[in-house]
Amino acid sequence: MNILSTPIKIGQRLAPNRILNQPMECNDADEVGNPTGLTFQRYRKLAEGGAGIIFFEALTITQESRARKNQLGIYEKTASSLEKLIKEMKGINSQSLVLLQITHSGRQSGPGFSRLVTVYPMADEEAHMLSGQEIEEIGNDFARAALIAKQVGADGIDFKQCHGYLCAEMLRPANIRKDRYGGSFGNRIRFFAETVEKIKRAVGGDSFLLGARFSVYEGIPGGFGTPGPEEVVEDLSEPLEFARLMERLGLDYINVSAGIPAITPEMVRPTKNYPEGVYRHFGWAKAVKKVVSIPVIGSGYSYLRDGKNDLKEPDPNRRSFIYWAEKNLSQGVCDMVGIGRQSLADPLFAKKILEGITSEINYCLACGGCSQLLRSQAQTGCAVYSDFYKRILKEIQKQKAH
Repeated sequence: MNILSTPIKIGQRLAPNRILNQPMECNDADEVGNPTGLTFQRYRKLAEGGAGIIFFEALTITQESRARKNQLGIYEKTASSLEKLIKEMKGINSQSLVLLQITHSGRQSGPGFSRLVTVYPMADEEAHMLSGQEIEEIGNDFARAALIAKQVGADGIDFKQCHGYLCAEMLRPANIRKDRYGGSFGNRIRFFAETVEKIKRAVGGDSFLLGARFSVYEGIPGGFGTPGPEEVVEDLSEPLEFARLMERLGLDYINVSAGIPAITPEMVRPTKNYPEGVYRHFGWAKAVKKVVSIPVIGSGYSYLRDGKNDLKEPDPNRRSFIYWAEKNLSQGVCDMVGIGRQSLADPLFAKKILEGITSEINYCLACGGCSQLLRSQAQTGCAVYSDFYKRILKEIQKQKAH
């Protein structure tokens, strides 16, 4: 493991290694959006795990429209508890960079407990279509959230542009709004560009990091990564132009993902039904890396584990996380490798990999239990290695059977 253990400069900060914990929502905040004892427990473990960057799960910038009933929030009411949590994490591990992902759920908001809103109209949908003024206000909310992230001690933020949430909706060719936020590519990226400027003004020009995770190809008609409102064929022209824009606007990194978990889940998270999805993630990261010089984060690595997977490579040593992480880092496919589900299965994954104690790793089995918990609006974690989450999942499955 030569490159995985090497530090990397992100903006003006230094990540101690090339492994990164991706944002993983676990739906265990209180009714206001504050972290609970369970949240503290999870992030203390991740701090102990020592990944180069630890991303907080998607924090909603508003209680009004959110995807999870118990989603963590980032606004004045939650600031002091977030500050306490980050301080505890930094006390355990002062080396890892801690970044907060900030989001607005848009069309993915839970209609039973929050307001369902949308950027552009769709057939048979009862979502409120946002006005241009409301969209501008949401941009202001993002800037306020970014400032709070800085004030509570985070090292930076991820301005979420992926997985079907509001900012991702905005980018699609299917966004045929008639105002300045829809139609042409220039209009569809306007909200992002304007909001980045608002965020930068709010946080000031120091070492506080700003980056974005985005879905290169969503796999739906008119989704981002297609050439038109009704097209489905993958065309990376706009996503790569968007990546160039991110660099021009002064972002410190780009986190590459794909798909929409609620609609095209195996595009987001490869499974045994579609293991080759891992290779597609490598290709998407490489395509972005070719057009920018800022650090690029790759996704899709959890499925690889110790080579016990369904990739069609006959040599198990060439199917593993370590093999592909080192290969992709050394060949310039990406600059850091992200793990999502694997960080739920074993929050100490990075530490064990870097210390060479791989026999002690609890490898993610890609069973989908964590996704089932999240879809059910339950507290979410690994239902394989944790008895607590195993019990919750069994209860949900029992209820569904009746």
